[in-house]
Amino acid sequence: MRKIDCPSTTARLSNLLFIDSPIGAGWSYSKKSSDYNNGDDSTTKLLVTFMQKWYEKYPSFKSRDLYLTGSSYAGHFVPNLANALLELKFNVKGLALGDPMLRKKLDILARFDFFHSLGLVDNKVYDQVKKECNTLDENNYFSKFETNWTNPCKLLLEDGHLSSKLFDAIRAPCEGNLTDLSLGKELTTVSQGVDMCTFIRPNFYLNLPEVQKAFHGNRTNLPYPWMGCFMPNFVYNQNDEDRDMLPALKSLLQQSVPITIFSGDLDGAVPAMGTLQHLYKLAEEMSIKLTKEEAWSYENKQGGRKYSFGDLLTFFTVIGANHHVAFSQPSEALYIFTDFTVNRLH
Repeated sequence: MRKIDCPSTTARLSNLLFIDSPIGAGWSYSKKSSDYNNGDDSTTKLLVTFMQKWYEKYPSFKSRDLYLTGSSYAGHFVPNLANALLELKFNVKGLALGDPMLRKKLDILARFDFFHSLGLVDNKVYDQVKKECNTLDENNYFSKFETNWTNPCKLLLEDGHLSSKLFDAIRAPCEGNLTDLSLGKELTTVSQGVDMCTFIRPNFYLNLPEVQKAFHGNRTNLPYPWMGCFMPNFVYNQNDEDRDMLPALKSLLQQSVPITIFSGDLDGAVPAMGTLQHLYKLAEEMSIKLTKEEAWSYENKQGGRKYSFGDLLTFFTVIGANHHVAFSQPSEALYIFTDFTVNRLH
């Protein structure tokens, strides 16, 4: 196992508390099988309980500014948690969401706009998707609680899924052997300066007994290996996945909580332009205007575009970043994190 240096870690700027959530993700576990049937509400409840108990154990942090961050489906977890903590008078000072899923079905449709723009979906399939999957748009997203795809639409979405391109539309995925990669015995897949196999190595490393002991992980000797995402018995409420998260963001903005959202321009899972469209919709509902759009740069390199909606809502695109911005463009991610925390203090 080779050492991976990370000079752009956000730990240089703040105290970081990582939470594996919901139950069944990362190190989190339960002795009750029913606890693996998760949903947004149950996850929020458990996270609030954790935060309360954590502050009881470490009361010196109660007076510190609290920023909540997360990526992907944390577009649900983080806003829900922030609203719940604010009700309990926690010192929430801001949110940062990376490539967040905010309106799942519209995010899925945005994939086809994105892949079509790259020439990865042909015109015939693209036109069929637009025709068969047009039962919802940004203005009628869940006027009813549940909006179902038609069967022809479902088939098109499944056939044109391009799963190998979801997390990175350009770079080649890792094709190495898990054990050999973890032990450094096999060449990694480096594409455009990014080691695409980095995410695989922890699946070996964090299952080593000495590592689990050091992390205080798996103290109950679970009968299955650690996995970076979800265990095989993990179940999540489908209706919650489809939930529109703009009302949760609206509630936070109404409480003057700053929100920064950033997306990689190579993310095919939750494309940046789809997310930007959601934010335009949110701003319109709140009568907030786009006050500034500009290019941003870091270390004399163009980083992407920055969209400012008033003083509280900011959106960054990140050139060359995939679904995991901090992994694929760590220096740019550090710049955004600094802008989101330190710069707001001055």
